[in-house]
Amino acid sequence: MQRFKSTIGYTIAVFGIVVAVLGPIVWFGLFERIAASSGLRIDPTYTGGSPAQTIHRASQGGAYDVVVYHPVPRRAPFGAGPFVQVVFKPVANLPRSIRESVALPGSAQPDLVAAFDCPADAGAPLHLDVTPLSPRVLPLKNVGRDDFTRLIARVGDTVVVRVPLR
Repeated sequence: MQRFKSTIGYTIAVFGIVVAVLGPIVWFGLFERIAASSGLRIDPTYTGGSPAQTIHRASQGGAYDVVVYHPVPRRAPFGAGPFVQVVFKPVANLPRSIRESVALPGSAQPDLVAAFDCPADAGAPLHLDVTPLSPRVLPLKNVGRDDFTRLIARVGDTVVVRVPLR
């Protein structure tokens, strides 16, 4: 009887370890499917919104894309102000110095000129200048990673620029 109790105890312990190790793997997939089907989305303040248009450009380094996103409105009275996100990709094909006129979605004329240098060193700090061409855009001078609405950052194989709006 003592041997039977030991066998049952060890079997339950091994089963518990297997459930503890494999359980999160099984349950995570289930929770992920439930969250995806629920319609929950990450706030555009963090993602930059959804792409509105892609502009194809050519340079000596090769072709690159300028992706202009839909403007993100202010979410809370004291939250991040309205901004528009512009993504330049791939970094390997970007010219060393970029000066790009960008028209915001819904505008026929360019609304801003974004200018920055793109050094080969991925760890080098980036600095952005934005010249507004319309009253919708706020000017920026020598901006780095100031906040969610005023920034330039290298993210993987892209350069992400966020420009504040009025």
